[in-house]
Amino acid sequence: MRCCFPASQFTISKSTSSGTVRIDGPLRGRHQPLAILEEAYEAYDYDNGRIASYMIRRFLNGYPEQHLRIVEDLEKEIVWIIYPYEQKCVKGKAADYPFHPDRCVSEYAEYLGASYVDDKAVYTDTWGVFIPGSEEYPYNAYYSITYGNDSCIPHGTLFAGVSEGWDVKQHLVSNSGYYNYEEGIDEPDAYFGLPDYCEEKPRKNGGGAGRPGRPDRPSKGRRT
Repeated sequence: MRCCFPASQFTISKSTSSGTVRIDGPLRGRHQPLAILEEAYEAYDYDNGRIASYMIRRFLNGYPEQHLRIVEDLEKEIVWIIYPYEQKCVKGKAADYPFHPDRCVSEYAEYLGASYVDDKAVYTDTWGVFIPGSEEYPYNAYYSITYGNDSCIPHGTLFAGVSEGWDVKQHLVSNSGYYNYEEGIDEPDAYFGLPDYCEEKPRKNGGGAGRPGRPDRPSKGRRT
């Protein structure tokens, strides 16, 4: 059955492997494939209408490692992309910078079936949806997501097709796995606080512009 994330506030870690070829820009048709590994530490706060991620990107073509923070205001549908090492902050529309799954299974998704891992210790359900394209290409991409059968906690996602997110039109295959789910959010300012070099702040969260303190292993202090 269709479900939604079980908690209104939680943190979770995500590991992503992606392969991409850009199909626009000045070198259209001559871009080289690029492989990217990402580790992300994410906080979902539906009580206050916000989602955040601290992400580390490693490029397998020799590009320098990239650190960035993302803070999304769900009500205003905007995101802040923060590059702490460069002290750079970019504001954009949330739809243009996808980085997390929706809270509930989409009404357009098709149930693909159940599976289990670890000697039937964990059962999962997978849902998939074709993303419409143009008249020439009726299906622009395919997206699937796997949840825990009883918990509805995300286990993994898959995207394959053409993506125009992050200001880049590209062929993209991306696979993510989720782990270290924890209810509640320790150190919310470390996830959602915006640094002073952001010109405008979507909501007041206090300071905490740096990397969250071990967000993959939250401290066991007061929950928010």
